[in-house]
Amino acid sequence: EQMFQQLSQEANALQRQFELIKKVVQFAKPAVVHIETSISESSNINFGSPRFTEEAGSGAIIHLNDKYYVLTNRHVIDGASPGNIKINLWDGRQIHPRKVWSDSGTDVAVMEIASRNLVPARLGNSDQMEIGDFVLAMGSPFGLSHSVTFGIISAKGRRDLNLGSSTVKFQDFLQTDAAINPGNSGGPLINLRGEVIGINTAIASNSGGNEGIGFSIPINMVKIIARQLIEHG
Repeated sequence: EQMFQQLSQEANALQRQFELIKKVVQFAKPAVVHIETSISESSNINFGSPRFTEEAGSGAIIHLNDKYYVLTNRHVIDGASPGNIKINLWDGRQIHPRKVWSDSGTDVAVMEIASRNLVPARLGNSDQMEIGDFVLAMGSPFGLSHSVTFGIISAKGRRDLNLGSSTVKFQDFLQTDAAINPGNSGGPLINLRGEVIGINTAIASNSGGNEGIGFSIPINMVKIIARQLIEHG
């Protein structure tokens, strides 16, 4: 009985610390979106009839110059027209982007959106993140929207990575052990203040799933690229 009471007291103290994680999730969740794309391809087998491939990913809403945008990865929406991109908001609404910009060199994409009651994310300073800082990854692994995983910054400044078929020329990734899987691409990496400090982009994996080595584009780089895309194309 005495040991149980001691455990209960220590568990209650620890639980109060973990309440912060719950608050971060509640704060950040409305800004996270699930993205579905349909890409039409010509098929010689079907004598030119359209063939559709489905892709899924994640994104984060931001507010810039009095308009709303979604940040995501280029490879999530690459080849899809705005009409074939579905953006699913946290409250169940589904919208299409008005305009789309993307940059192959960094794998950053930006989509302009318009709807009522949009909640933008707060953007942090990725330069201030240190190895060992706690982070959360939010997104849609395997299509399971608004999933949350937890870990730390494992390394900074990862470059010259072989990302398979992807040709990301300009690399300066944050590495994290927060679980990242297919479908997390484009979703935010968030610090304990609820600020987005990275866009989850890739994993190093022999199996195709999470092995504790994920990579995020620092949000400071994303902000520069996004602003240039929006203002100058």
